[in-house]
Amino acid sequence: MHSLLKLTWLILSLFPLSIFGQGDSVRYKLVEDLTKKIYRTYVDKELAKKMCDTVNFKSSTHKYDTTLNLDEFAFEISKDLRRVSKDNHIIITPPHYKIDYYEYDYKLKSYNQRQWKRHNRQWERHNKRSRKKFKEFLKKYEKRTKDDMFTYGEIKILPGNVGYIEIKDFRSTSYFKKENKGRIKLESVMHFMRNTNSIIIDFRDNLGGRVNLAGKFCSYFIGIPRSYFITTESYARYDSSGISKELSFQKKWYTSDNITNRLTKSKKIFILTSSRTFSAAELTTYKIKQLVPNASIIGEKTTGGGNGHYGGSTNKYYFAIIPSVKVFDESRSNYSLEAKGITPDILLNADSAFATSYKLALPQNYTPSNSKSKYFKKEKITIVENETIFRKVYPDYVGDYNKILISIQDGRLLMTYDSYSKSVLIPESTDFFVTDEFDYIKFKRDESKLVKEIQLKHKDGYLEKFTRR
Repeated sequence: MHSLLKLTWLILSLFPLSIFGQGDSVRYKLVEDLTKKIYRTYVDKELAKKMCDTVNFKSSTHKYDTTLNLDEFAFEISKDLRRVSKDNHIIITPPHYKIDYYEYDYKLKSYNQRQWKRHNRQWERHNKRSRKKFKEFLKKYEKRTKDDMFTYGEIKILPGNVGYIEIKDFRSTSYFKKENKGRIKLESVMHFMRNTNSIIIDFRDNLGGRVNLAGKFCSYFIGIPRSYFITTESYARYDSSGISKELSFQKKWYTSDNITNRLTKSKKIFILTSSRTFSAAELTTYKIKQLVPNASIIGEKTTGGGNGHYGGSTNKYYFAIIPSVKVFDESRSNYSLEAKGITPDILLNADSAFATSYKLALPQNYTPSNSKSKYFKKEKITIVENETIFRKVYPDYVGDYNKILISIQDGRLLMTYDSYSKSVLIPESTDFFVTDEFDYIKFKRDESKLVKEIQLKHKDGYLEKFTRR
């Protein structure tokens, strides 16, 4: 009888583990490793602790919905971290890449001394060749990526001699030439605008990028080369013998050494913003307004992505972007845009911002004529064969998929990803779409033929899945 009780207890104790153990274990390790990383690297120590405490408490008390898949679970954590910190730079997903982790092989201890010496000699020779190749690579990398080629929408001169520049991001150029296709040097764009009376700068879909490229753009609006632009301070924490220590590194950024406002100083400047204008685009808007006080900001209030980061990091439990860089303006008592954003001079719906700015930019004595816009770059509009057939099923897809919102606008199917990135979905077949930002988007239906799930294949091969709410 005693043996039977022991066997029963053993089976009951193992039963939950066999059903829930693997999924719970991954989620537990994700939270455990992630909170350690947040505490070590997040820009604000007190907020880091609050974020970690919140996520740890919800995880340990089983407050997260157990029906969520891993993508949805990671997004729930992202939302909690953003809610506590007000920092929308934070991104948590499952790992984007498969990583092989090599445990220490104790058989290595059996290597004899001669084998190790031979290995070390080979490694030294390899290192010399590698260092030489790496120096050559750095030279080539610097040459290929130094140009300020942003991603643009339309660039044109409108009737009335009004310039219009739509900048989609401040990301740096890629080492791979194919990925730079369609990117244009800023110098060429500003030279195209040289004889205009005013310039409209459209940041409504600009999600940001690099501080140095924002500084390069702002160089065209200041009269003195190499002027103070902004300051960044990076943070890292570690524990030494039970004592918590923090390291920080500060850097001042300046405008370009050889660019001034020669091409823009006599022009009226208008900047268009939306609730999606983010990060480096907000910084650029803020600095242009500071450099050109008469510039007008028109559109919606921005969110306030003032912090910075060095890109994402991946381990076998998660991919994470955790801001570790504070960005502040020493010329304004260390002012930061973080969680504050920018309130436009003229506050209105982002869709109305262009029409309002164009009307204000036109000369007072302007008489409408039949003159046409002069294009430097025209936005490509993808023509889809038989799109009218696909449009009949567009209402099937409209809805909230947690991280993704699907809507219809002007007969096109739109996807808003993680509140900011907005894409037009191009149909290739029923339930299957492509877009510039992702490899493909696929909708899955249930037995009743109702759309129940969306799948997104990222350019790096990572596949995300979200259930329709």
